[in-house]
Amino acid sequence: MTRPRTIPRRTILKAAGMAAGGSLLARGPALPQARGPNDFLRLAWIGVGGRGTSLLGHALNCVSEATIRVAAICDIDPAARESAIQKCGAMKPEGVDDYRKLLDRADVDAIVIATPIHLHAEHAAAVMTANKHAYCEKPLGRTPQEVKAVVEAVKKSKKKFQVGFQWRYHQGFLSLVEVVQGGQIGKPRFVVGERHLGGYPDSGWYIDRNLSGDLIVEQAVHEMNVFCWMLGGHPLRAAGLGGLNELKGRPPERTIMDHYSVTYEFPEEVKVAYSHCIYAPAGFGGLFQSVYGSGGRGATLEDTLRLSVTRDGKKTPVALPEMRDATEQALLSFIRSIREDKEPLANVDAARNATLMAILGRTAIHERRVVEWKEMEV
Repeated sequence: MTRPRTIPRRTILKAAGMAAGGSLLARGPALPQARGPNDFLRLAWIGVGGRGTSLLGHALNCVSEATIRVAAICDIDPAARESAIQKCGAMKPEGVDDYRKLLDRADVDAIVIATPIHLHAEHAAAVMTANKHAYCEKPLGRTPQEVKAVVEAVKKSKKKFQVGFQWRYHQGFLSLVEVVQGGQIGKPRFVVGERHLGGYPDSGWYIDRNLSGDLIVEQAVHEMNVFCWMLGGHPLRAAGLGGLNELKGRPPERTIMDHYSVTYEFPEEVKVAYSHCIYAPAGFGGLFQSVYGSGGRGATLEDTLRLSVTRDGKKTPVALPEMRDATEQALLSFIRSIREDKEPLANVDAARNATLMAILGRTAIHERRVVEWKEMEV
């Protein structure tokens, strides 16, 4: 029996910008003991809804390891704000209802932005202009103009900016990218991706495409990030079809697509075919990326944790190294980039390509035409 090839843990951690070590054990939000003014990094949160609360929980798991302290919590919802404050225990962060109250605070070094997508560009640009480090949830914005505003603010700032593409710190995707970029499947020729899963939110700003940017921008931007990262650039053009059929009118205010298929063309005639359906029955469909390479070689990542490589007509599983939760890895990497003055792996350039790729596909689907990348570069 052929043993699965194991990708060295050191290689994976290096790609993620992380040091070896760390466990999966949760850690309580104990107050870190500072020995000097630079011993801990002081964080604030803008937005503690579902995703913001999740990020806060992951950060609290890392308090002692990362030597961080939560200094302030901002949310317009008093109940959400108070709940987040209580989660921080002895740190007792101050609660505020307006993000602008955080921008000039001397006791805040970095700000985590986890607000709805239609607010990302405003909040990210403001934080960077205020000369604070920022961890901003994906995507950068809903339009090329919003993306441009954030990129320009980041470029003018001397602070670190990382986007919430936790898949860049996930063992499955790190390994897939290493396999492709390392030449194990020859030259990538054709990429197929699928996200056919149920369970997408059916209320709130998520289902309003004017607020979320539509399904491809709100959710599939994760896949677009992987495609751009893996192929080392951005697409040249896109064409696709999609819309609302099964979930039309459920609820009446729903305007995001419930299904679509889009094809992208990258340089050197590499094509990426991606489909997305949010009403897939349980056990039907799934999440995968397959890369067809030259000479009959290829690689497939299924459900983020099963990676296989095919060479010489034989499909071989690749053993993935053990790593902790990808979101915790992402947050720890963000903190490390600040302390060591290193560029984050999920930086603003990566976010720009991924977000514009999603907007490119959305435009092609909505307008039913081939859309060129140059139309995104406002």
